[in-house]
Amino acid sequence: MITKISIKNVASYGENPAILETSKKVNLIYGLNGAGKTVLSNFLADKDNQDFSNCSIEGLGNEKILVYNQNFVENNFYLKDTQKGIFTLSSKNKIVDEKIESAKKKIGELQLELDNKEKNTGLNVDLSKKQTEISNLFERSRSKIWEIKIKYSGGDRILEFCLDGKKGSQYSLFEYIQKIEKPEDKPEKTIEKLKEEAEATQGENAKIYPEEEIKEVDFSFLEIEEKEIFLDVIVGNENLQIANLIKHFDNPDWVKRGLDYIGEPQENSVSGEVENEQCPFCQKKTISSNLYEQIKKYFDESYQEKIIELKELDSKYWGAWQIIKKNENNLLENDFIKNREVEFKWLYKNFTEKLSSNWSKINEKIKTPSKIVNLEPTILEKGNLNDFLNEITEEIKTHNLKVKNKTETKKDIINNFWNIMRWDYDQTIENYNSQNIILNQKKLEIKEEISKLNMEIRKHKEVIQFAQKDSVNIDEAIENIKAELIFLAIDSFTIEKEEEFSYKIKRGNNNDAKFKTLSEGEKTIISFLYFLELCKGRESEDETMTEKIVVIDDPISSLSHTYIFNVAQLVKRNFFTDKYKQIFILTHSLYFFHELIKINNSQNLFRVLKPKYSTINPLEKDNIQNEYQSYWQVLKDHDKGNSSDSLLANSMRNILEYFFGFIDKNMFNESIKKIEKESEYQFFVRYIQRESHSDFTNITDMKEIDPIIFKKAFRNIFEIAGHEEHYNRMIN
Repeated sequence: MITKISIKNVASYGENPAILETSKKVNLIYGLNGAGKTVLSNFLADKDNQDFSNCSIEGLGNEKILVYNQNFVENNFYLKDTQKGIFTLSSKNKIVDEKIESAKKKIGELQLELDNKEKNTGLNVDLSKKQTEISNLFERSRSKIWEIKIKYSGGDRILEFCLDGKKGSQYSLFEYIQKIEKPEDKPEKTIEKLKEEAEATQGENAKIYPEEEIKEVDFSFLEIEEKEIFLDVIVGNENLQIANLIKHFDNPDWVKRGLDYIGEPQENSVSGEVENEQCPFCQKKTISSNLYEQIKKYFDESYQEKIIELKELDSKYWGAWQIIKKNENNLLENDFIKNREVEFKWLYKNFTEKLSSNWSKINEKIKTPSKIVNLEPTILEKGNLNDFLNEITEEIKTHNLKVKNKTETKKDIINNFWNIMRWDYDQTIENYNSQNIILNQKKLEIKEEISKLNMEIRKHKEVIQFAQKDSVNIDEAIENIKAELIFLAIDSFTIEKEEEFSYKIKRGNNNDAKFKTLSEGEKTIISFLYFLELCKGRESEDETMTEKIVVIDDPISSLSHTYIFNVAQLVKRNFFTDKYKQIFILTHSLYFFHELIKINNSQNLFRVLKPKYSTINPLEKDNIQNEYQSYWQVLKDHDKGNSSDSLLANSMRNILEYFFGFIDKNMFNESIKKIEKESEYQFFVRYIQRESHSDFTNITDMKEIDPIIFKKAFRNIFEIAGHEEHYNRMIN
């Protein structure tokens, strides 16, 4: 049974859905023409139509919905000269009847079991819950993955090209990353590295760097550092007499330094004697010619050669070291080294500080040749620095190659980017995949449980179809329609069987009568009787009977009040029974509406209104007006903005027809002649004098009305006719 109908974004219904909620079998719906009733009946007749994609029905099970409206009449009568037969089951074959009744009983039991399962164990509720859980899981996962788009298509946008073709929707982005296989290990590259690479190779400032400008240190410091001379105790000639004295002092380097401060003793020009030189240490003249010669001979040629060698080594070591020191700033100007500046400076410092220390030791050895000095080897520091410089050279080569092959580099960046994203968002993706499998499995189990029962029901329906094949006919429906025509005192036409499975309309003289030649009232009567039988029977001989929901939209168009009363009785006798699961009746006639309410007191009442957009509102029985009052209500609703201009104009015409048709039609004609003299009222007069019958469509080919002028003209007619008091009472 339908429990809720929601209609939005179709015809006169707007963005906010119009809701009809019901818990009752009988539902009566009133609304003036043009309010939106037919849209409701068309939706129930063709709910899968794309026009109704924003509409929904809740509570509907396996029931068949049968709808009587203008579309039904056109499809079954206007477009055809014969009507398809309505099949009913013959009651002559007892064995077939028993087989069919047994199958029906079993279907009822299975349907009850299915209903109980759905109600008590909540299969449909569980199914809906699982679907909601799956949808919510998908939504959460999509929103999380959408962070990638928000983060990398905003901000610095350096890596936005990685998202090309994937920014259109959360769905497409999630589907894309879900298909990427997770890397076995965490990607080595980081997003920051990819940004640097993208800036360096893809932007307008991408450039080729000279590969030869980074040179490794090629001077062999180790050859000097391993010289044995630094381990030698360099002393003078020990065969001289003074050697013992110098050895006694154990400080030949002190003596050597002192020699630098004295000269050779000279002969005195006055006395002619050789005078001693002043000692640089005690400041007394104790250095005789003999002592001077002894000291000089002590520091012989071999000693001097070793000193010269030390000084040469010192010069080479110092010179190479200075070149390296000066090159530091030049190297730091290179972008690749600058990116690794801390590492470079640390390597450079370790190397140059050792060189500085070694150079100091060489100087110390020169000053004190007899002292042993140990130079620390710098081969490790030099090797580390050279390895670093070689890495930089390789980075430059790799960079240059990437710049020369921008397209391939771009592909590589994109691939690395998505590997990083897949790794970083693995928890979201894996959680979705695992939860989705579990939820879908539960959903499948619920569906299978429902499917098993439905399959059993279908098997028994097939039994009924097979059994009734030779026992159905269209004759009973023909006789029923004929009987109803007689009941309604209609003898101007009848209906007869045409061939085996169709009907034809016949005039009293037994001539064929086309549907379009009937009066409007006759068309309504015959089409509704046909629909009535269709609800009782089947559309085809092999159709299996199922529970039915009946929708009837204005079955009293162009009928007199007598026929409206009779149609109401037909509805009561045929539809207000236990044969049907649910009934929806829509009408613009308050008379018909009142008759239906009298017939059935247990129903839900609704009213369709159209201020700007159509709405469906519950209606209390105490609030129902008569038809004449309802037209005045449209005028009052328009002043509050609750009805449209077209409904306003149509209601004015109906009020004038009702009132002056009862009071004095000539008085109305005289009033019309008087206001027609005013040019601003001429369009109002032309509209009022068109055919009416409460026909909303009569205005569709007219220009848009001016409600202010229409209201003035409408009031003037009552004033001219002398019924201003009636106008004031009704409008207030």
